[in-house]
Amino acid sequence: MVKVLVVYYSLTGNTKMIAENIAESIDSDILELKPVKELDAESGMKYVWGGFQATMKQKPKLKEFDINPLDYELIILGTPVWAWTISPPIRSFLSKFKLSGKKVALWTCSGGDGVRAMKQFREALKDINIVGEIRFKEPKQYESDKAKEQARVWAKKLIEKL
Repeated sequence: MVKVLVVYYSLTGNTKMIAENIAESIDSDILELKPVKELDAESGMKYVWGGFQATMKQKPKLKEFDINPLDYELIILGTPVWAWTISPPIRSFLSKFKLSGKKVALWTCSGGDGVRAMKQFREALKDINIVGEIRFKEPKQYESDKAKEQARVWAKKLIEKL
């Protein structure tokens, strides 16, 4: 059996909902990235500060975690889209761990179509074996049951391909 880790960052819960469904459907380990200094999810300023951090490609310091992602064969990465790109905590994770030699799958949660952000996600992982990708549009707000099922089906197909 392939050793799988779902890694994600979520500020408002959309990405967390998808991450939990993916991990549960394939019985994988899960790692939620948490910045040392988190934005206030309830504040209207989250868009200003989050967008600024994303645009400037900032890499906030992450809280320590006791999982070594390099111990896994497949890493399924999820991020919300901020200012048409990946979230700063995911950027921090990617700068800390060199995933060459790993199989990686990507997903995003966004208010728009997320196409540009997915392209940038792939570019941040150039020379990495990307085995799958999927985008979700505000899964908590729109057809959450359908999004959950899509996530489960996608994850199971990833495993079957390996």
